[in-house]
Amino acid sequence: MSTGNPTVFRTLNERAALELLLQHGTLTRAELEFHTGLSKASAAEVLRRLENGRLVRKAGTKPGPAGPAAQMWELDGSAAWVAGVDLTARAVEVTVANLIGEVRGGFRAHAPGEGTDAVEFLTDAVEAAAVDAGIALDDLDQIVLGVPGIVDAEGERLRQAVQLSGWSHLDDLGDLRSRLGGERFRLENDVNLVAIRELEEHRGSSFVLLWVGSGVGAGAVLNGALWRGVTGRGGEVGSVIVPDPVSRGRLYGPDGGPLGALLGTVPLAELAREHGLDVEPTLDAVARLLRAELPTGFLDDVATRVALGVTAAVGVLDPGRVVLGGPLCIAAGEPLRACVDELLAPTGLAPVAVAVSRVSGNAVLEGAVHYALDLARDRIFQAGTAGRTPNES
Repeated sequence: MSTGNPTVFRTLNERAALELLLQHGTLTRAELEFHTGLSKASAAEVLRRLENGRLVRKAGTKPGPAGPAAQMWELDGSAAWVAGVDLTARAVEVTVANLIGEVRGGFRAHAPGEGTDAVEFLTDAVEAAAVDAGIALDDLDQIVLGVPGIVDAEGERLRQAVQLSGWSHLDDLGDLRSRLGGERFRLENDVNLVAIRELEEHRGSSFVLLWVGSGVGAGAVLNGALWRGVTGRGGEVGSVIVPDPVSRGRLYGPDGGPLGALLGTVPLAELAREHGLDVEPTLDAVARLLRAELPTGFLDDVATRVALGVTAAVGVLDPGRVVLGGPLCIAAGEPLRACVDELLAPTGLAPVAVAVSRVSGNAVLEGAVHYALDLARDRIFQAGTAGRTPNES
C-alpha cells in the first residue's frame, strides 16, 4: 500500500504553516503544532525549511507561564514583492508592497498629454515605484494593472477602453506584457478591483457593488469570490438598455437607452441643471454638489436612477447586499442610501441590505494591490520551499 509522496506532504505542511502565519501574524512552534496537528519534530522541521528558504523569519520571543520564552516566527515580507497600478485617462498611480502587504514604495504622475505612449509610460512608472521601494523592476513577483475598460476573463487582453482614448498603444498590450513580464502581469477592470477591495469589508459574503464616478460600472461578488462572467464583461452595466425613470421619455425613445447615459458625471450634472442647480460637468464639482444639502426632488431623482441600476442584478443574483460605491455615491452618502433602500423595499425583489462603501482613498489601486498579493501568495504558498531557487533556499 502506498504511503504517499513525501514531497507532496512536505509542501502541504509548508503551505498550511504559511497560511497560518499570514492569518495570525506570528506563531510559536507549539502554536503551529496546535493548529496543524503536526508533531513537535515535524513542526520544527517545517519552520527550519521555511527559514532556510527565506519565507519566514524569527520574530522575537513570547513569554510563557513557566520556563524559557518561546521563539516566535513570522512571514518574511521580502520573500515576494507586488505592484498595483491604477491607469486613468489623466494619470497613473503605482503602489509596491511586500508579501505581508506592507506598502514600501509608490509613484504617481500625470500623463504628459494626448497620444502619450502607454507602454513606455507604464513601464517607467512601475520601475520608479519599485526603485522607491528599494528593489528592481525584475524583483516584482506580480503586477496588476487596473483599467476603466473591458478586460477578458483571463486578464490578458483589453477589449475596450473608451475612457482611455488619450493613450496610444493601448490597443495592443503585447509590448507591455513583454516589458513587464507576461507571467507576472495581469489586467483587471477597475470596478472589479474596487469590488475586491470592498470584499475586505464583507469577507465571505455576496454583494453587488454599483460604482458611480465619471461613468458607471458594477462588480458582483458571490460567496466571497469575484464574478467576471464568461468573457470578462460581468458588471458592465453601463451599456444595459433601460428606460429613464426620471425624464420619462424626454431623453430616450420607446426602446430606452444605456444606463451609462443616466449615471455618471455628465448625466448627473444635466439632471442637476433640470432642478435649477448650476454645476460644472466635472467629477469634483458634481461630488461637491452631492455632499451638500440637496433639494428633495433632485436627490429622489438621483436615487431613482441608482435604484434602477441595481434592480436587475438584485433580481437575478439575490446577493443579499448592495454596496453603493464610487466618488459620487460616496459623496451623496447616507441620504442617497436611505432613498435607494426605500425604493427597493416595495419592489418584490429578494430582501437586500443597502450600504454605502466605507473604503476611502484610491480603491482601485488598493484593490490592485490586494489582488496582486492574492495571486503572489497563492503561487508562493502552493510551491513552498520547492519553488525557491537554489540561491533562495
